[in-house]
Amino acid sequence: MASRTVMHRLVANAAAVRPATRGFATADHLPPVKLFGVHARYANATYTAASKVGKLAAVETELLGFKEVMTKNSAFAGFLGNPTIAREAKVDAIEKMFDGPKTTPVTKNLMITMASNNLIGEADKVVDMFAELMKAQRGEVECIITSAAALTKPQLKKIQDGLAAQTGGKAVAVSTVVDEALLGGVTVQIGDKFLDMSVASKINTFKRGLM
Repeated sequence: MASRTVMHRLVANAAAVRPATRGFATADHLPPVKLFGVHARYANATYTAASKVGKLAAVETELLGFKEVMTKNSAFAGFLGNPTIAREAKVDAIEKMFDGPKTTPVTKNLMITMASNNLIGEADKVVDMFAELMKAQRGEVECIITSAAALTKPQLKKIQDGLAAQTGGKAVAVSTVVDEALLGGVTVQIGDKFLDMSVASKINTFKRGLM
């Protein structure tokens, strides 16, 4: 019975993310960008529900924490994604995990609903989409820095400071990638702009100059 109630709540939340036609209150809580697909529907509904109760930041933290648990605990992730395990067992595990006052009802409702629909093993995909909505809500500019070796904290900070100046003060959401093929230096993808300062690129440019 509890699972049915939770599913009804999320269905109501999902309906709320459709284009508003009844007033400004609903429109104020719509996701900042349009995302589509099964996982997006859960992320959109969760965003709207969290926005209405002023818990966007708290829900984001909880969802990212859950994804981290899934990433670090392969046994737990395997349990959630195992199609041979009854959904009732997964619902029970999730209810126990999110029991207590420290978790927001929005996050708990989302997780129990996904477990009830046998989709909890794909929760990480919903978390990624929710994180994308939050970046858009904060006006963050996504940036991917690729280097031949892992960057040190001082190196990363120096690059981030330079990027902040280039984005007019907008927040920059940075992710890093290691690609030994670069040989040295870095490449920076920020929005639709690409800057190649890698050693491999310089070598290729030099080779072309010899032809």
